[in-house]
This record gives sequence, C-alpha cells and structure tokens, in this order.
Amino acid sequence: MIAGAGILGVACVVSIAVGSAGAAPEHDGNHCTVNVGNKEEKCFGTVEEAQAYADVRIKGDPGAAQTGVEQPTDVVIGTVFEHWRYGGDSITLWGSRPCGPERETAFYFNLPEEWKGRVSAVQGWAECNVVLHDEPYLQGEASPTFEGLTPVIDGPWNDRAASIEFR
Repeated sequence: MIAGAGILGVACVVSIAVGSAGAAPEHDGNHCTVNVGNKEEKCFGTVEEAQAYADVRIKGDPGAAQTGVEQPTDVVIGTVFEHWRYGGDSITLWGSRPCGPERETAFYFNLPEEWKGRVSAVQGWAECNVVLHDEPYLQGEASPTFEGLTPVIDGPWNDRAASIEFR
C-alpha cells in the first residue's frame, strides 16, 4: 500500500496540458496511481493504463485524450520510474492543482518502503519540477531540480530517493 502523501500551498486554477512522454517502458511491471491528497491508489499492468486511469479520474471522461484538464481542481503532477528511460515499475501522482511558477513546494510524496532507493527517471507534469530527497518528509539531502521529463537520473541521485517534492 502506498501511503504518506501530503499537500502544501494555496490552490490556484489554470488550464494545462499533460501527457505521456512518448517513450514506451522497457517492460511492464507494477504501475500505480496515487492521489496525493486523499491517498487513493490503484495499480495496473502497464504505465499507459495507469496514466489513462489518472487522466480519467481527473476528467471524468473515459473517452478523452490526455491533452488537458477539464476540471482544473485535479491534475497529474508527475510520474516516477524504477528504471532509466521510463522503464520498470512506476507511480503516477495527481494533486489538486498545478504547481505554478512560484517554485515553492506544492506537493510532496513519501515513497513506500518498497520504493525507497528505486527511482531512476521522473516526469514532472502540471508546471511541476521534481526534487528528490534521501529521507522521508523532504528531510536529508536534496537533489538538484529536475525540470520536465528526465529519462535518466544518473550519478549520486540514481536509486537514492525516499521522498519527492513537486515545485
């Protein structure tokens, strides 16, 4: 069970575009979606199924393409991947709003025990940049900021994260 998510900040309403990175995962695994506000979780066999589910939960329209937000109160804020180039298992996270240009913490997510030390690629959506932390609750050392799509986290931050900050 994935748990330990939180929300910080003030809500704002904007329309954004979200979508998949276009790179297929190397193999299917356990691909989950989590609402960082109420911790609702559901898992799927492929990352495409997980991202489509998150998109449908946001829009409430199963036939809609993942091209925009119809209800600006919920947006996909990011996806983390077990392997480089968006491979392996994944967690797609959604929150109550886009992150915005302030670049202050809008959301955070504590990785479950089975995910600590496994993040090797990230995708930031909804104007969110991603910062990894090596301890839960954004404690410990922080990574450099990852903007947008980051297919390869190499060096000291590969397989090190315990919590994730969305700015």
